[in-house]
Amino acid sequence: MKFKCNWKIFLMCLMWFVIGAIVGYGIAVYAANRASSADFIITCDDGAAPDENGCCTGEVYTDMGVFGFNCCPTDGGDCFPPIK
Repeated sequence: MKFKCNWKIFLMCLMWFVIGAIVGYGIAVYAANRASSADFIITCDDGAAPDENGCCTGEVYTDMGVFGFNCCPTDGGDCFPPIK
């Protein structure tokens, strides 16, 4: 049995594949550029802006020695780096 290839259909499928790849790449680049150019404002959990040290309400700017400065909750708990 001999396989006969219809070259017109093959070339048309190849053409649409290439066009789809180019359009998909363009959409991906556009979406990435839009996401990276957005202005994000980082706020605390309560919606307020952090203080001048980068700590939220109820946190204290603490010197932790070799770990640097962190924001620690006044009522105890885990400390986190300041929001910059």
